[in-house]
Amino acid sequence: MKFSLKPYSALLCMALLGALSAAPARANMAANTQIINQAQLSYSDGVSTKTASASVTVTVGLVASAPNIIPGPPQSTSYAGAATILTDSYTITAGANGPDTYNLSAAVTGSTNTSGATATSTAASVALGASVTTVGSTTTTIVVPADGNLPGEMSGVNGIQVGDTVVINGETRTVIAITDNASGTSTITLNSALGAAPGVGVLVAEQKVVTTTVTAGTITVTGTDVTVSDSLTATSVSSAGATATSGSILNNYTSGVATLNKYVRNVSVASGSGVPYIYTGINYYPNGVTAKPGETLEYILVATNSGSGAVNASVVNDVLPTSYVTLRPNAYGIGKEITYVSDTNVATTLSAAADGDNAKYDAATKTLTVNIGSGATNAAGGSIPGGNKSVLVLYQVTLNP
Repeated sequence: MKFSLKPYSALLCMALLGALSAAPARANMAANTQIINQAQLSYSDGVSTKTASASVTVTVGLVASAPNIIPGPPQSTSYAGAATILTDSYTITAGANGPDTYNLSAAVTGSTNTSGATATSTAASVALGASVTTVGSTTTTIVVPADGNLPGEMSGVNGIQVGDTVVINGETRTVIAITDNASGTSTITLNSALGAAPGVGVLVAEQKVVTTTVTAGTITVTGTDVTVSDSLTATSVSSAGATATSGSILNNYTSGVATLNKYVRNVSVASGSGVPYIYTGINYYPNGVTAKPGETLEYILVATNSGSGAVNASVVNDVLPTSYVTLRPNAYGIGKEITYVSDTNVATTLSAAADGDNAKYDAATKTLTVNIGSGATNAAGGSIPGGNKSVLVLYQVTLNP
C-alpha cells in the first residue's frame, strides 16, 4: 500500500508558518483564523488507485490586550453653575489580535476651586475589531485570514466593517470595501494608499473616538477659574488584566465677578472730589458734587467684570430719588434718555419708554432698568466678558425747584 499526505490550503499554511516565526502571538496571528490541516491517503486496492482523507480545524483564539488611548485637547467654557458640562474626547485603538469589547469608565484626576466635580463616560463600553495581515497585501488592499463568518457579523472581517477607521503600521485609514470569505483569506480595501505595503503579521486595528462628560462642581471662590482633569480607563471584557488608562484632559471653567460703580457730574457747574472716572474726556466724580435747583446732573454707571470668564444675565437697576430730581427727557436726542456703551466702546442711545429697546423707566417704582451686555434684549440681560471689561450706562436728571 502506498500513500501520501497533501496540504489542504498551501497559501494559508505558508502564511501562518511565516507568521509563527515572526513575532509574539498577539501581533502575528489573527483571532478566529481557521488552521485547517487535511491529510490525504492514496493507495491501491489491487483494482485501482483510491484515496481517503481526514482533516482537523483549529481556530486561533483571542489574545486580549490593552488598547491604546490618546486623550484629546483641553476644553474651556464659562462657569454657569455646578452642572456646567464639558465634553472630552479620547481616541481608542484596538490592541488585541481580534475583535474585543472594552468596558469604559472615567475618573476625575484633579480639580481646583471646586467641590463635587464629576467625570462620566458617555458609553458603557466600546467594541473594536482587529485582524493581522497575511501574505499578499498591497498599499491599498490588505489581506487578512478569513474569520469563518462570525455570527452576527454582516460583510465584515473580525469586527472590522466598511466605514471603520483602522490603524496599520501607525497610519490611519478608512475602510471602503471588504471581501468577507468564509475560509482562506479576506481583503480590506483602504481609502488611500499606505506608505508601504505591510508584511506578514502586522496588526490591523480599529480606532474609534469615545467621550466623557465632565461637570464643574460647586465653585469655591467666584471670579477664579475652576479646573477639573479627567481620564478614561478601558478594560477588556475578555481579560480584566488587559486594561489601559489614558492621560488626563484639563477642563477649565472660567468664572466672572462683576462690580458696579456710580459716578456723577454737574453738567451746569463743574464740581466734585475723589478719583474721577473719565469718559470722552469728561470727569465724573464719586463724591463732592454739588448742585442747585434747576441744574442738570449726569450719572454714569460702570459695570466691570474682573473675572476671567463672562458674567451673564446682566441687568442694571437704578432707583431715582424723584422727590429731588426728574429724569431729563431727550437728554441724548429726541426720545433718547439713556446712553449705553458696550465693552467694545460702542455707544447706543435708548428710550426710557417701554418701547422694545433695552431700557425703560417705571415711574411707579421710580426705577430705571437697562439690560446690558452682549446679546441683551428688551427682555433679558446679556454677557460681559472677563478681563476687566466694562459697560456704561449714562442718564441725566434735573434738580427739582
